[in-house]
Amino acid sequence: MSGQSILLVDDDRSIARLCQRLLERAEYEVIACTDPTDALRVLASRKMDLLISDIRMPVMDGFELISRCKQIQPSLAVLVMTGFGSVDTAIQALYRGVDGLILKPFENTTDLVRVVQRVLDESRQKQDAARAQALRPLFDVTEKLLSQTSPEALEEMLPQTMEHVFNAPFAGVIQTDGEQGAGRLVMGAGLPAVEDGTYSAWEKMAGLLSRVESASIFSTAGPGDVDMRACLEELSWSGCMASVVLRNEQQFVFFTGRQADSPPFTESDLELFGILARQAVVAMENNRLYTDLRNSITQLEESQRALIQAEKMAAVGRLSATLAHEINNPLQAVRNCLHLANRSDIGAEQRMNYLAMTTTEVDRLVSTVRHLLDFYRPGVLVKEDVNLDNVVERVLYLLRAQMESQHVQVALAFEEGLPRILGVKNQIQQVVFNLLLNAMDAMESASGEKCIWIEGAVTGKGWVVFSVEDSGTGVSAEMRDKLFEPFVSSKKQGTGLGLSVSYGIIENHGGTMQLGQPKHGQGARFEVLLPIQEQPEP
Repeated sequence: MSGQSILLVDDDRSIARLCQRLLERAEYEVIACTDPTDALRVLASRKMDLLISDIRMPVMDGFELISRCKQIQPSLAVLVMTGFGSVDTAIQALYRGVDGLILKPFENTTDLVRVVQRVLDESRQKQDAARAQALRPLFDVTEKLLSQTSPEALEEMLPQTMEHVFNAPFAGVIQTDGEQGAGRLVMGAGLPAVEDGTYSAWEKMAGLLSRVESASIFSTAGPGDVDMRACLEELSWSGCMASVVLRNEQQFVFFTGRQADSPPFTESDLELFGILARQAVVAMENNRLYTDLRNSITQLEESQRALIQAEKMAAVGRLSATLAHEINNPLQAVRNCLHLANRSDIGAEQRMNYLAMTTTEVDRLVSTVRHLLDFYRPGVLVKEDVNLDNVVERVLYLLRAQMESQHVQVALAFEEGLPRILGVKNQIQQVVFNLLLNAMDAMESASGEKCIWIEGAVTGKGWVVFSVEDSGTGVSAEMRDKLFEPFVSSKKQGTGLGLSVSYGIIENHGGTMQLGQPKHGQGARFEVLLPIQEQPEP
């Protein structure tokens, strides 16, 4: 019983004092009034749990008092106390939303306490039932809010949700600094625009809402701040409800308002509004984190593409000297053939032979340049069926001159009818290119026969294994654990990105890349697993 407050109104001072003593003895907080207007002033200044009112009073009858009290505090429980009990009185009491009725004089002094306790219990049960009924649709609404990943959609959905759930056409969220009360409107619906005649009143209202420290209900009838009530009247709002949520050192004030002809908000509305506000802040935080994550992934993908292209450029730079020699030879041949073909002392048949040789050398030159451009060009990132044989042949064509100058032999061992893999052809080609360049660098200072073994076979169900092994000295134990880390290289002029970029490409294709056990000597053997069509667990 302790803590529950009762407002008692009876024009008979002796009865009012008697009831007050009985209820205070039962540990209720009681404010007794003999004038109904005094009772209205009390309700406008503080919240009460129960109103006990006489019916027949000279200034204002009990039913009018009850109606006006309900406008101020809609969730207020009401007990009618009368000495003129009749069926008509009981019916009218029920019609007015009265929770109980007791006749004077009391048969027993305990009757009043018992009836008061019953009315308060029943009122609490009604409010709990109303909350439970309102919570069901609220769960569905919050689920939609929490699943929203678009900031624009959430900004539009949240005010609409507050309007729909609480039948309030004015709603919004104010973010404050939590100290000086200054705030800014982060989202809203139905609020006055700058050209609206009530915009100045709304600016005052926004300033007052920014200074709200706890969940509150404001109405034109009270209780509440005088300035707030004046703003409500100027905006033609019957009432306003605000809930404050603190999260990550930020304060959010959620508010919603109703039109002048609408009923005021209840305590149950305020509790549900607090739940919605807390869930909405979580949804806003999730939305922000999702947006940050999406932006980070986009930046990461762009950085990865730039890294892949940078490593490709570095690899192409290593081919510059060899390709210059490869291009210079056909150019010199073309120049000589054209010089000879232009001589006047040769016959027509010999001139045609020189021109035919010129065409052959030009075709050779065009083919070399085309292969180089195909490798350099960024290409599309759409996955397609890739023939691994053709990719290896294209890369070997580019490296042919360099391999010949270093006396490197290549041993190809591909299974017949090797199925195509699903991937980005340009990127798979870069992986093969990096592995072959690393193999050649590993044998650069080696004595004896230099050989690279390139093998391809089907392994397991739906997987192709591609391996490159060299006849070098292998990978040292200290390099094995950090072999695929970026900027880690055993070469003096290496970028340390080749294997790291290649590893990332293979992972993006749903495959794996590892340092395998050599089969032809003591050199390094890199094995790449790639899916044929689907992507089972390797």
